[in-house]
Amino acid sequence: MSFTPFTGVDNHKRSVTFCGALVAHKDADSFKWVFTRFLAAMGGKEPKYIIIDQDAGILKAVPLVFKTARHRYCMWHIMNKVPSKFGMTRDDYSDFLKKLNAIIWDEDIEAADAMDQQRHTQKQIDNCNRHTFPVISTHLAIEVHEAQVYSHKVFEEFQEEAKCSIGTCKSRGFTECDSLEVITVRDVNRDRNYEVTYCPDTLKATCSCRMLERKGILCLHVIWIYSSNGVKIIPEQYVVQRWCKDARLSKMFDCNGEATEDVDIIDGKQIAMSVMWSEIHQTVGMLMGKMKNDVDNFSSLIRQFKGKLSPLGSPLNKQQQLEKILGCSLSQEITILPPKKSKNKGSGKRMLSMKEKAVALARKPKRMCKNCKRLPNHDKRNCPNPFAEHPPLSQ
Repeated sequence: MSFTPFTGVDNHKRSVTFCGALVAHKDADSFKWVFTRFLAAMGGKEPKYIIIDQDAGILKAVPLVFKTARHRYCMWHIMNKVPSKFGMTRDDYSDFLKKLNAIIWDEDIEAADAMDQQRHTQKQIDNCNRHTFPVISTHLAIEVHEAQVYSHKVFEEFQEEAKCSIGTCKSRGFTECDSLEVITVRDVNRDRNYEVTYCPDTLKATCSCRMLERKGILCLHVIWIYSSNGVKIIPEQYVVQRWCKDARLSKMFDCNGEATEDVDIIDGKQIAMSVMWSEIHQTVGMLMGKMKNDVDNFSSLIRQFKGKLSPLGSPLNKQQQLEKILGCSLSQEITILPPKKSKNKGSGKRMLSMKEKAVALARKPKRMCKNCKRLPNHDKRNCPNPFAEHPPLSQ
């Protein structure tokens, strides 16, 4: 049977167990019974939130019993699934997790401030892509063209494929069918052969590695075929618009299909916010070479202005923030008392499994039976052959 405790948090940030139940099955009917009993034990008062994992039985049972309580996924389960959902390696996940935690657990960050900062960073990157040109590392004309089309980040990946195509690819076979050419390309680094289907008339090309379908970037095998045939510009159908410098944002729609904002209209507030973020970043950068007093003065000015913007005249502490979120003040009347303290550690011994008993018996030192003169796990009193005489065995 599964034990299902109901746990909350007290004013000392410690776990408090309200009640618990034992269920034989983790289905909706069992959890419905548990939630009904819990609601009765709490005098009909529902919790504001129920934080648990994505159990199908719980998801179905919560709205059947609770009318106001909302089900939320546990942060531990969410963060535990981040690497598998994003397909990241351990090294990438470690750096990404630090940045993600800084955002998730920041109590001062707001959605509108976070979006403005993201858009400001996006505009900085767009401006850098429009007014700077990446370094060309090969003599391929196709690389020069893609440096003008792709964003810097995507071009770095394309450039890596272009560099690997030089000296890495070799032809291992050629067949022709109608207007199509099928070239067997040997990849020296991967020690594998790939089939590239190429049409000289339309410049269409497909590779068996399917990198274009997976990442939206041409692979080194197709780049090698294009370079060998004197192609200087990648066909338009192989240039994914989302990776280009001139990519444009589309409108955002809500669940009802209505547009939530017009990305083509930039109001004066958004421009002012972008300028403000730029000035703050420049000021922080200038403080790197200054004295500690300059840093303290700048921090003091920020705190003073932050206090003016706060509705209470000063920054909210944790208790005030919680009261603001819950919409009520902290009650002074104690209605729930902690359970009596009981000691249960060492009150009983754990039952050993059959494997543990066998291991303990094997480790037990053997003694000689005076009747059969052997070293079994018995003595003269319980010897299976009381009348048999055997020569003693050497230890």
